[in-house]
Amino acid sequence: MCDAWDVIPSWGERRVLQRRQKDIGPPMQTGERRKAERRQKRGIRIALTAGLAGGWLAFESDSERRRLVPIPGGWHELAETELRRLWREAEVLPHRKRRLIE
Repeated sequence: MCDAWDVIPSWGERRVLQRRQKDIGPPMQTGERRKAERRQKRGIRIALTAGLAGGWLAFESDSERRRLVPIPGGWHELAETELRRLWREAEVLPHRKRRLIE
């Protein structure tokens, strides 16, 4: 038996590149943009690859984990045979290290 759920990251780093445009020198005005942190939420942000930024379908059983990118539309309404097909197409993920409390 396998569990499946969609993962839509909201905590990931959305910026993929260091700068949005080519370095053309300092801007004409050096206002608040360079002085203050503009992010509304603080915390750890994980850099996601472009493919993962849109989310993925996660599969997990006692023996393995898999991930399918992108999330197929209407996946939660599919028959079990179609979910098994998606599971076979999904990328096998490495085993997680067990935490001390497990």
